[in-house]
Parts: sequence; C-alpha cells; structure tokens
Amino acid sequence: MDNKNFNADQSIELIQRMIRDTRRNLSSGSSNLFILWGYLLAATAVGIFLLLTFTDSRAWQWLWLPALAAGWAATWWYSRRRATQVKSYTDRLLEQIWGCVAVVVLVSTLIICLEFVWPVDPLFPALLLICTGLYISGTVIGNKYMRIASAFLLPISIGIIRNTWFNHPNPDGNLIQFAVVVLVGLTGSGYALKRQVKRDAEEASENR
Repeated sequence: MDNKNFNADQSIELIQRMIRDTRRNLSSGSSNLFILWGYLLAATAVGIFLLLTFTDSRAWQWLWLPALAAGWAATWWYSRRRATQVKSYTDRLLEQIWGCVAVVVLVSTLIICLEFVWPVDPLFPALLLICTGLYISGTVIGNKYMRIASAFLLPISIGIIRNTWFNHPNPDGNLIQFAVVVLVGLTGSGYALKRQVKRDAEEASENR
C-alpha cells in the first residue's frame, strides 16, 4: 500500500514538475512574444482606424501586412535562439496551436486587404482562435489569467460582426475592439506568465 501511495505521489509530482517546466519554457521566449504581438497588433489596429477615420482611402488596410511581417521576423528570431532547447510534448502542442492561430490571422489579413464588404468581419475568426488558444494554453500550463481573459473576451470576439449593435453604423470600430482584445488577451497573458514563473521560482527556492 505504501508503495502504491508513493508511486501515486510520484506521478502527481512528475505531472506538476512537467507543468512548471512547460511554463518556464514558455516564459523564456513566448511570454515576450505574447507581449510583442499584443502591442504590435493593437498599435496597428488603432493606427489603421485613425487613418481610415481621417482619410477616404481604404488602402491603409494593407498596413496589416508589414506589421505581420515584422512580428513573424521577431518570432523567427526568438525561435532560432531556442532551437537547441529540449521540448516536451506540451511545448510542441502549444506551438502547433499557436501556429494554427497564426495561419488564420494571415488569411484574415489577406481577406481584409481585398476591400470587399463581408457579411462577417474577417477579424472575427482570428479573435475567436486567439481566445481559444489562450484558453487551451491557460488550461495546459495552469494559468488562471489566460482562462479568465479568454472567457471575458469571447463575447467581444463574437460581437465583431459587421453592422451589429456593437458598432453600427461604423464597422471600422471593430478595429478598436480588436485592439482591446489583443492587449488584454495577448499582452496581459505575457505579463501574467512572467509573474507565474517568478512565483514558481520563489516557491522552489523556499522548499529547498
């Protein structure tokens, strides 16, 4: 019986250690990427909104492409620095999830630049997947902020549909809602992850 209890305790400790390791690995670069992408997307959205408001040219939507190119260049640089890092199954899982989110964001951006009137705002699928990615990431690594933020921001994401009660009759107002979501969701999650890893390190030093 003692052996079974010991093994059960060992299994729990192993799982907890894996979660802490995943948080630490994620924090070593990805928390900075959460912060970077949050600020970058929010600044781009607000900038485009202002340009669309004070000019008659829809061509400003193309500013999304250089912004995304800059973000992906920074992401590639971070990934290259961490190429020699040993990755667990959960590390690879989260990378695949956010890779899918990135693809949808790119597709949404290309659709936005086509300057057609769409029944559903192209920002909608991007934000929906961002919220989903935050919830899954928060559940996997045990980060409460990510889970709460995704649940809080989900109604805003769903509301980003053209000509709804959120922004009628100016659908460009969706850009401001988008900026709020990525700031609270992505940037906030980056800072929350840094704080959580710092607490893990403090607890580990106290237990020694």
